[in-house]
Amino acid sequence: MSTKSLCVLFLSGVFFLSHSQVLSGKVINKQGAGIEGALVELSNANLSTTTAGDGSFSITVPMSTKPGVIRKIYRAPELRGNTLHFAVSDNSAHVTVSVYTLNGKFIYNALDRKLGAGFYSLNPISRPLKANIYAVKLQIGNESTFFKLPWMKEMNLSDLLRKGNRAETVRTLTKRMVAVDNVRVSKTGYNAVSIPVGTYDTTMTITLEPYTPSYHINPPDPCYSRFYVDGCIEGDPNSACGGRCRVANSCSPPEDPSKANLPKTFICPRFMLFSTEMLQAAKDDAMLYGWDADDPPFNYGVVGHDPDIGGVDDGPSSCCQCYQIVFEEPEPSSPKPPELPYPKPLIVQSFNTAASGPYGFDVFMGAGGYGAFNSCYDDPDFGNTSNFDEFIYDKYPYQNPGSGGISFLRYEAECRGNAWPPTIDALQSTACQEKIKEMCNQALVSSNPQVTEDTRRSCIESNKPGSLYHQNWKVMVKRVRCPDNLTRVTGCRLSENHLPLPFPEVQTPADATANGTFRSGYHTTTMQDCCKPTCAWTNWVGDYNLPVDGEWNAFYSCDKNGIPFTK
Repeated sequence: MSTKSLCVLFLSGVFFLSHSQVLSGKVINKQGAGIEGALVELSNANLSTTTAGDGSFSITVPMSTKPGVIRKIYRAPELRGNTLHFAVSDNSAHVTVSVYTLNGKFIYNALDRKLGAGFYSLNPISRPLKANIYAVKLQIGNESTFFKLPWMKEMNLSDLLRKGNRAETVRTLTKRMVAVDNVRVSKTGYNAVSIPVGTYDTTMTITLEPYTPSYHINPPDPCYSRFYVDGCIEGDPNSACGGRCRVANSCSPPEDPSKANLPKTFICPRFMLFSTEMLQAAKDDAMLYGWDADDPPFNYGVVGHDPDIGGVDDGPSSCCQCYQIVFEEPEPSSPKPPELPYPKPLIVQSFNTAASGPYGFDVFMGAGGYGAFNSCYDDPDFGNTSNFDEFIYDKYPYQNPGSGGISFLRYEAECRGNAWPPTIDALQSTACQEKIKEMCNQALVSSNPQVTEDTRRSCIESNKPGSLYHQNWKVMVKRVRCPDNLTRVTGCRLSENHLPLPFPEVQTPADATANGTFRSGYHTTTMQDCCKPTCAWTNWVGDYNLPVDGEWNAFYSCDKNGIPFTK
């Protein structure tokens, strides 16, 4: 199924109108009902309006308005049979065609290079593959399109990229029109659309689709989330999970070396503080719950946390439970508020047990420190590095095991001004922040650039003065209901409607004290060990009688490329 997109070639031109110009129409949903309050904008004319109760709108365009550009619009990429057809509008655009299994496992790139403007065709199956249905991702610059490709036989392989004759290809691939402007329609809860118009003097009906974030994926694959799969007979393809009854935690230790030949499961980098998915989920929940969507009141993350029975917890497993963390006082070696700003409160979900004790919340962030084990990087300086010889990162910042990873406190000259304790001026200095960037940007990933980008961002942002999560803090905590989109990032959702949603008005220790329901006496630490978290095993969730919401019964686990295992 293709995501519809338009490739636009910009050409200069002039277009004159000789009569009154009124753009009118109606904005509707998929069921045909009008959508009230949708914003309708004309990009070139710089005019806008909102739709009435029945979804209708009208924009009068002054006669003096002349379009600044004429555009040739080309149809979206197509998959016809086994051949992918697409157009490149820029003279030098980077084009990647990638092949995946349907569960998101990367197989290979059929194409990965810059192409000039033109029309192209490619059979993406360039290697022998088993008969199956595969996912094909076409990326042209920043635009991505996905297709499902049934492959029934191991033949007709091709890695030949063909550039088509423009005249011939236009007849079969493209749909051309001349546009004088773009009509953009948007409303909270819907995907925005941009539609070219050939004249201002027209009537149109525009359908908006409900907004579904791209990070929403299927529930966790139960074949990767049990200690041993019920109904599975090892090696019997007719039994549960095709006879693959066990998987291994990527960290060895603690896993038994006998599991060396089993599939390895890692933590998912999408759980990281400041990951692309976590940032978007915070914005989407702000829209959903009526918080400030332009500046969400919380950052999202996951934590290792042992249950504090009788305190913030009421059972023997903290898995999949959520907490609002308000930052109170940094460690003694840090600058203090009010000179140091309080970080934005965190909404975190517990993903790991046997972590930092009942009063600790171990926050997962880029280069946060190994902890007890490590499957991030083949590090000879760390005694508990995995023996499985599979790692997420090819390169990784020097950790100085036990130091808590990349933290401003480690760089005496650049970030402490050779003084103790450090000053806020030293922390904010260009020398300090450039040193942080230098160290964080050493995190490199072989096969997934998104993981590289997210790891670097997480490491850098968590060391900035305005969001200084990469140090230990005394904090105030309250257990809350997990926001909807946070659980869509993690894969684990509990039915806990009796709990309150997070409190957006509680931003500081004074706010938390005034609220009267937050508990003090807790602290944060930092980590990134890349091991599969305990709460990615359903045994630590359902077996403890936690009220799971259907198939959302454990955290996702990922392969070493950061791809979640999904149903």
